[in-house]
Amino acid sequence: MKNQNLVVLIILSLVMLLLAPLGSAIPANAADAADNSYLQEMMHFIKDRYYFEVNEEQITQGALKGMFQGLDDYSDFFTREEAQVMLESVEGNYEGIGVALSKVDNYIVITRVFPSSPAESAGLLSGDRLVTVDKKDVLGYSVEQVSTLIRGPKDSLVNLGIVRNGIKNVVEFRVKREDIKLNPVRYENRGGIGYIAIDSFNSNTAEFLVTVLEAAEKDGISKLVLDLRDNTGGEVTQAVAVARHFVPAGPITTIKFKAAGMKDKVYTSELSAPPYKLVVLVNGMTASASEIVAGAIQDSQAGVLLGSKTYGKARVQAIIPLLSPEAYQKYARLYPDTSLDSNEMLIHHGIQATDREIMGWAKITTGIYITPSGKYIDGQGLLPDIKVSDPTPLNGWEISNLMPLEKSGKPALNSSSLEVYNAEKILSASGYELDKPDMTLDIKTFNAIKKFQQEQRLYPSGILDFTTQEALNRKRQELINCYDQQYARAVEYLLGR
Repeated sequence: MKNQNLVVLIILSLVMLLLAPLGSAIPANAADAADNSYLQEMMHFIKDRYYFEVNEEQITQGALKGMFQGLDDYSDFFTREEAQVMLESVEGNYEGIGVALSKVDNYIVITRVFPSSPAESAGLLSGDRLVTVDKKDVLGYSVEQVSTLIRGPKDSLVNLGIVRNGIKNVVEFRVKREDIKLNPVRYENRGGIGYIAIDSFNSNTAEFLVTVLEAAEKDGISKLVLDLRDNTGGEVTQAVAVARHFVPAGPITTIKFKAAGMKDKVYTSELSAPPYKLVVLVNGMTASASEIVAGAIQDSQAGVLLGSKTYGKARVQAIIPLLSPEAYQKYARLYPDTSLDSNEMLIHHGIQATDREIMGWAKITTGIYITPSGKYIDGQGLLPDIKVSDPTPLNGWEISNLMPLEKSGKPALNSSSLEVYNAEKILSASGYELDKPDMTLDIKTFNAIKKFQQEQRLYPSGILDFTTQEALNRKRQELINCYDQQYARAVEYLLGR
Protein backbone atom coordinates (compact mmCIF):
# COMPACT_ATOMS: atom_id res chain seq x y z
CA MET A 1 0.00 0.00 0.00
CA LYS A 2 2.91 2.36 0.81
CA ASN A 3 4.33 1.76 -2.66
CA GLN A 4 0.93 2.46 -4.24
CA ASN A 5 0.65 5.75 -2.32
CA LEU A 6 4.15 6.70 -3.45
CA VAL A 7 3.22 6.01 -7.08
CA VAL A 8 0.10 8.18 -6.77
CA LEU A 9 2.10 11.04 -5.24
CA ILE A 10 4.69 10.83 -7.99
CA ILE A 11 1.97 10.79 -10.65
CA LEU A 12 0.27 13.86 -9.16
CA SER A 13 3.62 15.64 -9.04
CA LEU A 14 4.36 14.73 -12.63
CA VAL A 15 0.98 16.01 -13.80
CA MET A 16 1.61 19.44 -12.33
CA LEU A 17 5.18 19.64 -13.57
CA LEU A 18 4.75 18.23 -17.03
CA LEU A 19 1.78 20.46 -17.79
CA ALA A 20 3.85 23.57 -17.13
CA PRO A 21 6.68 24.53 -19.51
CA LEU A 22 10.11 23.58 -18.31
CA GLY A 23 11.64 26.25 -16.19
CA SER A 24 8.31 27.92 -15.42
CA ALA A 25 7.24 25.83 -12.42
CA ILE A 26 7.70 27.54 -9.06
CA PRO A 27 8.72 24.95 -6.46
CA ALA A 28 7.09 25.35 -3.05
CA ASN A 29 9.96 23.79 -1.14
CA ALA A 30 13.31 22.09 -1.52
CA ALA A 31 11.75 18.70 -2.24
CA ASP A 32 9.61 20.16 -5.03
CA ALA A 33 12.64 21.93 -6.42
CA ALA A 34 14.56 18.65 -6.43
CA ASP A 35 11.71 16.88 -8.23
CA ASN A 36 11.50 19.68 -10.77
CA SER A 37 15.26 19.63 -11.32
CA TYR A 38 15.20 15.87 -11.77
CA LEU A 39 12.43 16.02 -14.38
CA GLN A 40 14.18 18.84 -16.22
CA GLU A 41 17.38 16.83 -16.24
CA MET A 42 15.48 13.77 -17.51
CA MET A 43 14.06 15.82 -20.38
CA HIS A 44 17.54 17.07 -21.27
CA PHE A 45 18.94 13.53 -20.93
CA ILE A 46 16.42 12.16 -23.46
CA LYS A 47 16.98 14.99 -25.92
CA ASP A 48 20.75 14.59 -25.60
CA ARG A 49 21.04 10.78 -25.75
CA TYR A 50 18.12 9.74 -27.98
CA TYR A 51 19.48 9.24 -31.49
CA PHE A 52 16.49 10.56 -33.45
CA GLU A 53 14.81 13.94 -33.34
CA VAL A 54 12.31 14.38 -30.52
CA ASN A 55 10.55 17.45 -29.15
CA GLU A 56 9.18 18.29 -25.72
CA GLU A 57 5.58 17.70 -26.81
CA GLN A 58 6.40 14.11 -27.81
CA ILE A 59 8.13 13.46 -24.49
CA THR A 60 5.29 15.03 -22.52
CA GLN A 61 2.66 13.02 -24.40
CA GLY A 62 4.64 9.84 -23.79
CA ALA A 63 4.86 10.63 -20.08
CA LEU A 64 1.11 11.28 -19.92
CA LYS A 65 0.39 7.96 -21.64
CA GLY A 66 2.52 6.19 -19.06
CA MET A 67 0.77 7.93 -16.17
CA PHE A 68 -2.78 7.17 -17.24
CA GLN A 69 -2.08 3.66 -18.54
CA GLY A 70 -0.45 2.86 -15.21
CA LEU A 71 -3.64 3.62 -13.26
CA ASP A 72 -5.72 0.67 -14.45
CA ASP A 73 -6.55 -1.28 -17.60
CA TYR A 74 -9.19 1.25 -18.68
CA SER A 75 -7.45 4.62 -18.20
CA ASP A 76 -5.40 6.07 -21.05
CA PHE A 77 -4.19 9.24 -22.74
CA PHE A 78 -4.88 10.06 -26.38
CA THR A 79 -3.26 12.63 -28.61
CA ARG A 80 -5.63 14.92 -30.51
CA GLU A 81 -5.47 12.68 -33.58
CA GLU A 82 -6.00 9.48 -31.57
CA ALA A 83 -8.84 11.11 -29.64
CA GLN A 84 -10.74 11.93 -32.82
CA VAL A 85 -10.81 8.26 -33.85
CA MET A 86 -11.65 7.14 -30.32
CA LEU A 87 -14.48 9.66 -29.90
CA GLU A 88 -16.01 8.74 -33.27
CA SER A 89 -16.04 5.10 -32.16
CA VAL A 90 -17.60 5.88 -28.77
CA GLU A 91 -20.14 8.38 -30.08
CA GLY A 92 -21.07 6.47 -33.24
CA ASN A 93 -21.12 9.70 -35.25
CA TYR A 94 -18.70 10.76 -37.96
CA GLU A 95 -18.47 12.66 -41.23
CA GLY A 96 -18.43 10.31 -44.20
CA ILE A 97 -20.66 8.60 -46.76
CA GLY A 98 -22.54 5.93 -44.76
CA VAL A 99 -21.25 2.46 -45.65
CA ALA A 100 -20.06 -0.60 -43.74
CA LEU A 101 -16.86 -2.18 -45.06
CA SER A 102 -15.23 -5.60 -44.83
CA LYS A 103 -12.09 -7.09 -46.32
CA VAL A 104 -12.63 -10.03 -48.68
CA ASP A 105 -9.40 -11.39 -50.13
CA ASN A 106 -7.54 -8.34 -51.50
CA TYR A 107 -10.60 -6.11 -51.81
CA ILE A 108 -12.42 -3.77 -49.45
CA VAL A 109 -16.09 -4.56 -50.02
CA ILE A 110 -19.17 -2.49 -49.19
CA THR A 111 -21.23 -4.87 -47.06
CA ARG A 112 -23.97 -2.40 -46.21
CA VAL A 113 -25.23 0.93 -47.51
CA PHE A 114 -27.01 2.89 -44.78
CA PRO A 115 -30.55 4.06 -45.60
CA SER A 116 -30.86 7.74 -46.63
CA SER A 117 -27.06 8.08 -46.69
CA PRO A 118 -24.90 9.92 -49.26
CA ALA A 119 -23.73 6.51 -50.48
CA GLU A 120 -27.31 5.42 -51.19
CA SER A 121 -28.07 8.71 -52.96
CA ALA A 122 -24.96 8.31 -55.11
CA GLY A 123 -26.00 4.79 -56.19
CA LEU A 124 -23.45 2.66 -54.32
CA LEU A 125 -24.57 -0.92 -53.64
CA SER A 126 -23.76 -3.71 -51.20
CA GLY A 127 -21.17 -5.93 -52.85
CA ASP A 128 -19.37 -3.09 -54.64
CA ARG A 129 -15.59 -3.49 -54.40
CA LEU A 130 -13.44 -0.42 -53.79
CA VAL A 131 -10.33 -0.14 -55.93
CA THR A 132 -9.52 3.58 -55.67
CA VAL A 133 -10.26 6.45 -53.29
CA ASP A 134 -9.51 9.88 -54.76
CA LYS A 135 -7.47 8.15 -57.50
CA LYS A 136 -5.37 6.31 -54.90
CA ASP A 137 -5.11 2.53 -55.43
CA VAL A 138 -6.45 0.82 -52.28
CA LEU A 139 -6.02 -2.84 -53.25
CA GLY A 140 -4.53 -4.64 -50.26
CA TYR A 141 -5.41 -1.84 -47.84
CA SER A 142 -7.03 -2.58 -44.48
CA VAL A 143 -10.58 -1.55 -43.62
CA GLU A 144 -9.20 1.06 -41.21
CA GLN A 145 -6.94 2.58 -43.87
CA VAL A 146 -9.75 2.85 -46.43
CA SER A 147 -12.19 4.19 -43.84
CA THR A 148 -9.74 6.97 -43.00
CA LEU A 149 -9.44 7.92 -46.68
CA ILE A 150 -13.21 7.95 -47.21
CA ARG A 151 -14.01 10.03 -44.15
CA GLY A 152 -13.56 13.78 -44.27
CA PRO A 153 -15.17 17.14 -43.55
CA LYS A 154 -18.91 17.50 -44.08
CA ASP A 155 -19.88 18.80 -47.56
CA SER A 156 -16.51 17.80 -49.05
CA LEU A 157 -16.37 15.34 -51.96
CA VAL A 158 -14.69 11.95 -52.27
CA ASN A 159 -14.13 10.07 -55.53
CA LEU A 160 -14.50 6.29 -55.42
CA GLY A 161 -13.51 3.74 -58.04
CA ILE A 162 -15.78 0.69 -57.85
CA VAL A 163 -15.74 -2.77 -59.41
CA ARG A 164 -19.31 -4.01 -59.76
CA ASN A 165 -20.68 -7.35 -60.82
CA GLY A 166 -21.66 -7.40 -64.49
CA ILE A 167 -19.67 -4.29 -65.42
CA LYS A 168 -16.21 -4.74 -66.95
CA ASN A 169 -14.73 -1.30 -66.34
CA VAL A 170 -14.17 0.51 -63.07
CA VAL A 171 -17.17 2.71 -62.25
CA GLU A 172 -16.44 6.16 -60.79
CA PHE A 173 -18.65 7.67 -58.07
CA ARG A 174 -18.41 11.19 -56.67
CA VAL A 175 -19.97 11.28 -53.20
CA LYS A 176 -20.61 14.24 -50.90
CA ARG A 177 -19.73 13.59 -47.27
CA GLU A 178 -22.35 14.23 -44.59
CA ASP A 179 -22.94 13.56 -40.91
CA ILE A 180 -23.39 9.80 -40.39
CA LYS A 181 -24.93 7.91 -37.49
CA LEU A 182 -23.77 4.35 -36.87
CA ASN A 183 -26.58 1.91 -36.06
CA PRO A 184 -25.50 -0.76 -33.55
CA VAL A 185 -28.95 -2.39 -33.30
CA ARG A 186 -30.23 -5.33 -35.41
CA TYR A 187 -33.71 -6.86 -35.40
CA GLU A 188 -35.20 -10.03 -36.86
CA ASN A 189 -38.63 -11.61 -36.50
CA ARG A 190 -37.67 -15.25 -36.11
CA GLY A 191 -40.93 -17.13 -36.36
CA GLY A 192 -42.82 -14.92 -33.94
CA ILE A 193 -39.92 -14.49 -31.52
CA GLY A 194 -38.20 -11.14 -31.67
CA TYR A 195 -34.41 -11.10 -31.84
CA ILE A 196 -32.57 -7.86 -31.07
CA ALA A 197 -28.77 -7.70 -31.06
CA ILE A 198 -27.01 -4.61 -29.70
CA ASP A 199 -23.37 -4.44 -30.75
CA SER A 200 -22.40 -1.41 -28.64
CA PHE A 201 -23.85 1.47 -26.65
CA ASN A 202 -22.91 4.47 -28.77
CA SER A 203 -24.76 7.80 -28.82
CA ASN A 204 -27.37 6.42 -31.23
CA THR A 205 -28.26 3.12 -29.57
CA ALA A 206 -31.43 4.20 -27.76
CA GLU A 207 -32.70 6.04 -30.84
CA PHE A 208 -32.31 3.01 -33.11
CA LEU A 209 -33.72 0.69 -30.44
CA VAL A 210 -36.97 2.67 -30.49
CA THR A 211 -37.20 2.03 -34.24
CA VAL A 212 -36.77 -1.74 -33.93
CA LEU A 213 -39.16 -1.94 -30.97
CA GLU A 214 -41.78 -0.23 -33.14
CA ALA A 215 -41.14 -2.89 -35.79
CA ALA A 216 -41.46 -5.60 -33.14
CA GLU A 217 -44.78 -4.12 -32.02
CA LYS A 218 -46.08 -4.18 -35.60
CA ASP A 219 -45.03 -7.84 -35.77
CA GLY A 220 -47.00 -8.57 -32.60
CA ILE A 221 -43.88 -9.66 -30.70
CA SER A 222 -44.40 -10.55 -27.03
CA LYS A 223 -41.39 -12.86 -26.59
CA LEU A 224 -37.96 -11.34 -27.07
CA VAL A 225 -34.30 -12.39 -27.16
CA LEU A 226 -31.95 -9.48 -26.39
CA ASP A 227 -28.43 -10.43 -27.50
CA LEU A 228 -25.69 -8.61 -25.57
CA ARG A 229 -22.97 -11.16 -26.30
CA ASP A 230 -19.64 -9.59 -27.28
CA ASN A 231 -21.01 -6.12 -26.47
CA THR A 232 -18.13 -4.55 -24.57
CA GLY A 233 -20.06 -1.46 -23.49
CA GLY A 234 -20.18 2.24 -24.28
CA GLU A 235 -22.08 5.19 -22.84
CA VAL A 236 -23.76 4.82 -19.46
CA THR A 237 -26.64 7.12 -20.42
CA GLN A 238 -27.39 4.99 -23.48
CA ALA A 239 -27.38 1.80 -21.41
CA VAL A 240 -29.83 3.42 -18.99
CA ALA A 241 -32.06 4.58 -21.86
CA VAL A 242 -32.13 1.02 -23.23
CA ALA A 243 -32.84 -0.49 -19.81
CA ARG A 244 -35.84 1.81 -19.39
CA HIS A 245 -37.61 -0.10 -22.18
CA PHE A 246 -37.38 -3.37 -20.23
CA VAL A 247 -36.94 -2.70 -16.49
CA PRO A 248 -40.03 -1.92 -14.36
CA ALA A 249 -40.25 1.18 -12.16
CA GLY A 250 -37.32 1.35 -9.78
CA PRO A 251 -33.52 1.66 -9.81
CA ILE A 252 -31.42 0.72 -12.84
CA THR A 253 -27.95 1.51 -11.49
CA THR A 254 -26.10 3.82 -9.12
CA ILE A 255 -22.87 5.53 -10.16
CA LYS A 256 -20.51 6.39 -7.27
CA PHE A 257 -17.80 9.05 -7.61
CA LYS A 258 -14.83 10.14 -5.48
CA ALA A 259 -14.18 13.67 -6.74
CA ALA A 260 -15.52 16.40 -4.45
CA GLY A 261 -17.52 18.12 -7.18
CA MET A 262 -19.24 14.97 -8.44
CA LYS A 263 -22.34 13.65 -6.69
CA ASP A 264 -23.39 10.02 -6.84
CA LYS A 265 -26.06 9.46 -9.49
CA VAL A 266 -29.02 7.08 -9.21
CA TYR A 267 -30.68 6.14 -12.52
CA THR A 268 -34.25 4.86 -12.41
CA SER A 269 -37.01 3.52 -14.64
CA GLU A 270 -40.66 4.57 -14.64
CA LEU A 271 -41.94 1.67 -16.75
CA SER A 272 -45.22 0.35 -15.34
CA ALA A 273 -44.53 -3.30 -16.20
CA PRO A 274 -42.10 -5.34 -18.35
CA PRO A 275 -43.59 -5.47 -21.87
CA TYR A 276 -41.98 -8.76 -22.98
CA LYS A 277 -41.18 -12.22 -21.85
CA LEU A 278 -37.45 -11.61 -22.09
CA VAL A 279 -34.21 -13.55 -22.33
CA VAL A 280 -30.88 -11.71 -22.37
CA LEU A 281 -27.96 -13.57 -23.97
CA VAL A 282 -24.61 -12.88 -22.29
CA ASN A 283 -21.05 -14.18 -22.44
CA GLY A 284 -17.55 -13.40 -21.23
CA MET A 285 -17.33 -10.34 -23.49
CA THR A 286 -20.56 -8.79 -22.21
CA ALA A 287 -19.04 -5.89 -20.30
CA SER A 288 -19.45 -2.48 -18.73
CA ALA A 289 -22.56 -0.68 -20.05
CA SER A 290 -23.92 -4.05 -21.21
CA GLU A 291 -23.64 -5.32 -17.65
CA ILE A 292 -25.60 -2.30 -16.42
CA VAL A 293 -28.51 -3.38 -18.65
CA ALA A 294 -28.14 -7.09 -17.88
CA GLY A 295 -27.76 -6.49 -14.14
CA ALA A 296 -30.84 -4.26 -13.98
CA ILE A 297 -32.94 -6.81 -15.88
CA GLN A 298 -31.73 -9.64 -13.65
CA ASP A 299 -32.18 -7.80 -10.34
CA SER A 300 -35.64 -6.51 -11.28
CA GLN A 301 -36.69 -9.95 -12.58
CA ALA A 302 -37.74 -8.32 -15.86
CA GLY A 303 -36.11 -11.23 -17.68
CA VAL A 304 -33.51 -13.94 -17.31
CA LEU A 305 -29.83 -13.95 -18.22
CA LEU A 306 -28.76 -16.93 -20.29
CA GLY A 307 -25.29 -17.95 -21.41
CA SER A 308 -21.95 -17.70 -19.61
CA LYS A 309 -20.59 -15.39 -16.90
CA THR A 310 -20.11 -11.79 -18.00
CA TYR A 311 -16.79 -9.93 -18.06
CA GLY A 312 -17.06 -7.98 -14.81
CA LYS A 313 -16.26 -4.32 -15.51
CA ALA A 314 -17.99 -1.96 -13.09
CA ARG A 315 -15.66 1.00 -13.51
CA VAL A 316 -16.85 4.18 -15.20
CA GLN A 317 -14.53 6.33 -17.30
CA ALA A 318 -14.77 9.99 -18.21
CA ILE A 319 -13.16 11.32 -21.38
CA ILE A 320 -11.61 14.70 -20.59
CA PRO A 321 -9.83 17.23 -22.86
CA LEU A 322 -6.62 18.44 -21.18
CA LEU A 323 -5.09 21.87 -21.68
CA SER A 324 -1.64 22.10 -23.20
CA PRO A 325 1.21 23.37 -20.99
CA GLU A 326 1.13 26.76 -22.74
CA ALA A 327 -2.65 27.11 -22.42
CA TYR A 328 -2.60 26.05 -18.78
CA GLN A 329 0.10 28.59 -17.97
CA LYS A 330 -1.76 31.35 -19.85
CA TYR A 331 -5.06 30.81 -18.05
CA ALA A 332 -3.39 30.24 -14.66
CA ARG A 333 -2.18 33.85 -14.77
CA LEU A 334 -5.79 35.00 -15.17
CA TYR A 335 -7.69 32.53 -13.00
CA PRO A 336 -6.28 31.11 -9.73
CA ASP A 337 -8.60 28.09 -10.00
CA THR A 338 -7.47 27.13 -13.52
CA SER A 339 -8.06 23.44 -14.19
CA LEU A 340 -6.28 21.06 -16.53
CA ASP A 341 -9.79 19.96 -17.57
CA SER A 342 -10.84 22.33 -20.36
CA ASN A 343 -14.48 21.39 -19.76
CA GLU A 344 -14.26 22.97 -16.30
CA MET A 345 -12.76 26.12 -17.81
CA LEU A 346 -15.80 26.34 -20.08
CA ILE A 347 -18.26 25.74 -17.24
CA HIS A 348 -16.68 28.07 -14.67
CA HIS A 349 -15.16 30.79 -16.86
CA GLY A 350 -16.87 30.50 -20.25
CA ILE A 351 -13.54 29.76 -21.94
CA GLN A 352 -13.74 27.47 -24.98
CA ALA A 353 -10.23 26.13 -25.55
CA THR A 354 -9.12 25.98 -29.17
CA ASP A 355 -7.84 22.78 -30.75
CA ARG A 356 -4.28 24.08 -30.45
CA GLU A 357 -4.79 24.63 -26.72
CA ILE A 358 -5.72 20.97 -26.14
CA MET A 359 -2.77 18.70 -25.40
CA GLY A 360 -4.89 15.56 -25.75
CA TRP A 361 -7.70 13.66 -24.09
CA ALA A 362 -7.56 11.62 -20.90
CA LYS A 363 -9.77 8.61 -20.39
CA ILE A 364 -9.75 8.10 -16.65
CA THR A 365 -11.72 5.95 -14.23
CA THR A 366 -13.79 8.43 -12.22
CA GLY A 367 -16.36 6.14 -10.62
CA ILE A 368 -17.92 2.73 -10.19
CA TYR A 369 -21.45 1.44 -10.62
CA ILE A 370 -23.56 -0.98 -8.62
CA THR A 371 -26.63 -2.95 -9.69
CA PRO A 372 -30.13 -2.26 -8.26
CA SER A 373 -29.56 -4.85 -5.51
CA GLY A 374 -26.24 -3.24 -4.55
CA LYS A 375 -23.86 -5.70 -6.23
CA TYR A 376 -20.41 -4.44 -7.24
CA ILE A 377 -19.42 -6.84 -10.02
CA ASP A 378 -15.99 -5.52 -10.99
CA GLY A 379 -13.72 -8.51 -11.52
CA GLN A 380 -16.63 -10.83 -10.71
CA GLY A 381 -19.17 -10.50 -13.52
CA LEU A 382 -22.83 -11.48 -13.54
CA LEU A 383 -23.77 -15.13 -13.23
CA PRO A 384 -26.48 -16.14 -15.73
CA ASP A 385 -29.79 -17.48 -14.43
CA ILE A 386 -29.53 -20.24 -17.03
CA LYS A 387 -25.97 -21.38 -17.73
CA VAL A 388 -25.30 -22.55 -21.30
CA SER A 389 -21.84 -22.94 -22.85
CA ASP A 390 -20.74 -20.59 -25.61
CA PRO A 391 -21.28 -21.88 -29.16
CA THR A 392 -18.25 -23.33 -30.93
CA PRO A 393 -17.37 -22.58 -34.57
CA LEU A 394 -19.07 -24.80 -37.14
CA ASN A 395 -16.71 -25.93 -39.91
CA GLY A 396 -14.58 -22.89 -39.11
CA TRP A 397 -17.45 -20.38 -38.99
CA GLU A 398 -18.91 -18.46 -36.08
CA ILE A 399 -22.67 -18.96 -36.31
CA SER A 400 -23.25 -15.29 -35.49
CA ASN A 401 -21.26 -14.30 -38.59
CA LEU A 402 -23.69 -15.98 -40.99
CA MET A 403 -25.72 -13.17 -42.54
CA PRO A 404 -29.06 -13.58 -44.35
CA LEU A 405 -29.27 -13.18 -48.12
CA GLU A 406 -31.26 -10.10 -49.16
CA LYS A 407 -32.35 -11.17 -52.67
CA SER A 408 -30.81 -8.14 -54.37
CA GLY A 409 -29.91 -10.12 -57.48
CA LYS A 410 -29.65 -13.60 -59.04
CA PRO A 411 -25.92 -14.36 -59.35
CA ALA A 412 -24.87 -17.01 -61.89
CA LEU A 413 -21.58 -18.76 -62.74
CA ASN A 414 -18.53 -16.44 -62.72
CA SER A 415 -20.46 -13.50 -61.28
CA SER A 416 -19.47 -11.72 -58.08
CA SER A 417 -21.63 -10.19 -55.37
CA LEU A 418 -22.19 -9.97 -51.65
CA GLU A 419 -25.05 -12.47 -51.99
CA VAL A 420 -22.53 -15.03 -53.30
CA TYR A 421 -20.26 -14.36 -50.31
CA ASN A 422 -23.07 -14.84 -47.77
CA ALA A 423 -24.32 -17.95 -49.59
CA GLU A 424 -20.80 -19.41 -49.62
CA LYS A 425 -20.50 -18.91 -45.85
CA ILE A 426 -23.80 -20.70 -45.19
CA LEU A 427 -22.86 -23.54 -47.55
CA SER A 428 -19.36 -23.84 -46.04
CA ALA A 429 -20.74 -23.90 -42.49
CA SER A 430 -23.19 -26.59 -43.64
CA GLY A 431 -20.32 -28.80 -44.81
CA TYR A 432 -20.49 -28.31 -48.58
CA GLU A 433 -17.16 -28.50 -50.40
CA LEU A 434 -16.05 -25.19 -51.86
CA ASP A 435 -13.08 -22.84 -51.73
CA LYS A 436 -12.73 -20.01 -49.21
CA PRO A 437 -15.71 -17.64 -49.58
CA ASP A 438 -14.62 -14.78 -51.84
CA MET A 439 -17.77 -13.29 -53.47
CA THR A 440 -17.11 -15.10 -56.77
CA LEU A 441 -19.47 -17.83 -57.93
CA ASP A 442 -16.77 -20.14 -59.32
CA ILE A 443 -17.28 -23.73 -60.45
CA LYS A 444 -16.94 -25.19 -56.94
CA THR A 445 -19.55 -22.79 -55.58
CA PHE A 446 -21.72 -23.49 -58.63
CA ASN A 447 -21.60 -27.24 -57.94
CA ALA A 448 -22.24 -26.72 -54.21
CA ILE A 449 -25.33 -24.65 -55.02
CA LYS A 450 -26.57 -27.35 -57.42
CA LYS A 451 -26.10 -30.01 -54.75
CA PHE A 452 -27.93 -27.86 -52.20
CA GLN A 453 -30.77 -27.27 -54.68
CA GLN A 454 -31.10 -31.00 -55.34
CA GLU A 455 -31.27 -31.75 -51.61
CA GLN A 456 -33.92 -29.06 -51.20
CA ARG A 457 -35.87 -30.48 -54.19
CA LEU A 458 -35.31 -27.33 -56.20
CA TYR A 459 -34.33 -27.16 -59.87
CA PRO A 460 -30.50 -27.66 -59.84
CA SER A 461 -29.52 -24.65 -61.95
CA GLY A 462 -26.49 -23.57 -59.90
CA ILE A 463 -27.93 -20.04 -59.98
CA LEU A 464 -28.65 -18.15 -56.78
CA ASP A 465 -32.24 -17.37 -57.69
CA PHE A 466 -34.64 -15.97 -55.11
CA THR A 467 -36.13 -19.36 -54.25
CA THR A 468 -32.65 -20.73 -53.55
CA GLN A 469 -31.76 -17.69 -51.45
CA GLU A 470 -34.91 -18.18 -49.37
CA ALA A 471 -33.92 -21.84 -48.86
CA LEU A 472 -30.41 -20.78 -47.79
CA ASN A 473 -31.91 -18.33 -45.29
CA ARG A 474 -33.97 -21.16 -43.83
CA LYS A 475 -30.80 -23.26 -43.67
CA ARG A 476 -29.05 -20.42 -41.83
CA GLN A 477 -31.83 -20.34 -39.24
CA GLU A 478 -31.61 -24.12 -38.84
CA LEU A 479 -27.87 -23.80 -38.16
CA ILE A 480 -28.52 -21.08 -35.57
CA ASN A 481 -31.17 -23.19 -33.86
CA CYS A 482 -28.96 -26.31 -33.88
CA TYR A 483 -25.50 -24.94 -33.15
CA ASP A 484 -26.05 -21.71 -31.22
CA GLN A 485 -26.98 -23.58 -28.06
CA GLN A 486 -27.55 -20.36 -26.13
CA TYR A 487 -30.06 -18.98 -28.61
CA ALA A 488 -31.77 -22.38 -28.94
CA ARG A 489 -32.16 -22.66 -25.16
CA ALA A 490 -33.56 -19.11 -25.07
CA VAL A 491 -36.24 -20.09 -27.57
CA GLU A 492 -37.11 -23.17 -25.51
CA TYR A 493 -37.46 -21.02 -22.40
CA LEU A 494 -39.66 -18.47 -24.16
CA LEU A 495 -41.89 -21.24 -25.52
CA GLY A 496 -42.18 -22.80 -22.07
CA ARG A 497 -40.41 -26.02 -22.96
